[in-house]
Amino acid sequence: MNIRQLISSIPFQLLTQDIRIAFAFLTRIPVSYPLDAQGRPVERSLAAASWAFPLVGLIVGLTGALILTLSDLLHLPALVSALLAITVTIMVTGALHEDGLADVADGFGGSHDRSRKLEIMKDSRVGSYGVLALCLSLLLRTALIAGLIDFGSMDQEGAITSNAAASVLIAAHIIARGYLPLMMSHLPLARESGLAAQADKPKLRSSYAAFLICLILCFSLLPFTIAVLAICLSLLATALFSWLSFRQIGGYSGDVLGSTAQFCEIAVYIAALGYIT
Repeated sequence: MNIRQLISSIPFQLLTQDIRIAFAFLTRIPVSYPLDAQGRPVERSLAAASWAFPLVGLIVGLTGALILTLSDLLHLPALVSALLAITVTIMVTGALHEDGLADVADGFGGSHDRSRKLEIMKDSRVGSYGVLALCLSLLLRTALIAGLIDFGSMDQEGAITSNAAASVLIAAHIIARGYLPLMMSHLPLARESGLAAQADKPKLRSSYAAFLICLILCFSLLPFTIAVLAICLSLLATALFSWLSFRQIGGYSGDVLGSTAQFCEIAVYIAALGYIT
């Protein structure tokens, strides 16, 4: 098979559909849902499009990185720059993952009974555990990104130069979404209804494709050692939270996936800042 035949065999239309589906579900970016020839929404599950989750993280991370760059030009304090970047990424995603974190904190902390935990997580109201989890997540991310801004970025040899936070922030958002298909394919569903159940479970090839894209993008953005640390620590965070979710509610839900994204993002910041300090 020559190169022309290889290129012609790639289902570009299907890949484009998957990317649009991933953006439509995971962000507030105005992306129209793909339609078939009859003008109806394509019958394609979110799980099938999960390989594109890291690409969503790339764009979300780029919006935050742009704010960090503009803040640097305006000579804003590191804490202000970090908070502005986080605010923009929350706006782009519609606080999807933050909402999941709050629900999981309320559910896991609010009862010892599995069915009651799931009931609490389904409630739209936010309790004290949820408020505390959101505050801690926001504070941690702000402080860690501010620390990365203060220390600057890494050159090819891993030395400190001037703009580190932007690259780490992009990598963090890629990993935060790229690891979700792994959890979806390896954990059972916690309940038969809800967004996660509607999304279906991805095939292993989709989840490992998402992981491979994560690896390629992270090693392109970060020095080798920092990329390895970030990938490993976030994998550990995903594995530990998967175990906790299985113990608490018997599997994963949409809220669990949102919480996992938050933990992975924080893990990447910790890995990068811990190394350069």
